Order: sequence, then C-alpha cells, then structure tokens
Amino acid sequence: MEKAQEISKKLNVECDASFSSGWLHKFKLRHGITGKTVSGESGDADCETVDDWIQNQLPYLLKGYERKDIFNADETCLFHNLLPSKIRAIKSYTSHGGKGVKCD
Repeated sequence: MEKAQEISKKLNVECDASFSSGWLHKFKLRHGITGKTVSGESGDADCETVDDWIQNQLPYLLKGYERKDIFNADETCLFHNLLPSKIRAIKSYTSHGGKGVKCD
C-alpha cells in the first residue's frame, strides 16, 4: 500500500485513492497475486554435477592438506542462501524451494 502511494506520487497521479487494505485485496485479486508457501527441495544440486565435482574438483582442493585438517562444515547454520518460506506470486506460478535451516 505504501509502495502504491509512493508510485502515484512519483507519477503525479491525482486521485482520491486511500490505498486501504480493501484496495490492496482487490488489487491482488485483479492481478492474480496470492500468497504461496515455498516448500520442497527441488533447488538441490543434481547428482551428476555433485559426483563430477567430487571426482574432479575436490582432489585438487584437498591437495596439500592432511586428513586431520579437513572438516565437514555443512551444518554450520550459515544463512547467506536461506530463502523465505512464503512469497507473493501470480496464482499460476509454481513455487519450488530449497532446504531450510536444520540447526538446533
């Protein structure tokens, strides 16, 4: 609603629109916008790419390190790539998500 007010001011649109919650509801209906829950793990890497990386890239990266100096850090709770669990989208849009956080 705030964005609609901002855009109308930038475009110098003179109207008596109040941009109320009713206006927003009708706008979403008119343009087919709905709330969707993002779920699933379809954003995971495919197995062929992973296998290729393990066979061809990993040995190069591990060269020069002793086994005792190599750690698994896949459960460190880094949020740099965490996607929102809900989005606004056109009704016909199929939402696919990635893995969520599994830290305790």
